[in-house]
Amino acid sequence: MRYCLYSPRGFTFIELLITLVLVGLLAALALPRFSDVSDEAELAQVQGVAAALHSGVKLARTVFLSQGHTTRVQNLPGFGAGNVDTNNSGFPIGIDKGNGNENIGRGPRGCAGVWNGVLNMAPSVAHNTSALDYQAYRHTGNRVCSYVYRAGGDGGNRNTAQLVIEYDSRDGSVRVCGQHPRLPGC
Repeated sequence: MRYCLYSPRGFTFIELLITLVLVGLLAALALPRFSDVSDEAELAQVQGVAAALHSGVKLARTVFLSQGHTTRVQNLPGFGAGNVDTNNSGFPIGIDKGNGNENIGRGPRGCAGVWNGVLNMAPSVAHNTSALDYQAYRHTGNRVCSYVYRAGGDGGNRNTAQLVIEYDSRDGSVRVCGQHPRLPGC
């Protein structure tokens, strides 16, 4: 007499239904987690870029002070590509500005000039909708730049976007703000 430990029968309908319900529950619990991970990764990326921008701004001011400057400098020597202009406090206000006011840049491209002049290997930025990574806005008396994170697909403006880096040339501050639940509003 031969005994078989394995019975070659299939699954019952109830067993298949229970398996499908369990897989569905696991998927329903896991998908929002993956979405949260993606949101958190984008927030961390923007915060990292903001920290690099802040470091670049502080470095430009340190170079400004170490060279003994007390008024606005055009083409700050020893910093970046040597084409960054500063205001009277030593904070970057663009590249190739030309005139003597304290405004950021020349026209809407001014904030892109600050971004590219201060950041090493900067993510792409544009002042219009062709931006790949960030879109720049100049505002508040032309003294503040907002950089809206576009790589994640956000179509909001500087006041309604999820993730925004804001640079204030009056005091050199850089902050991350926006409509993201973990951020203060801009």
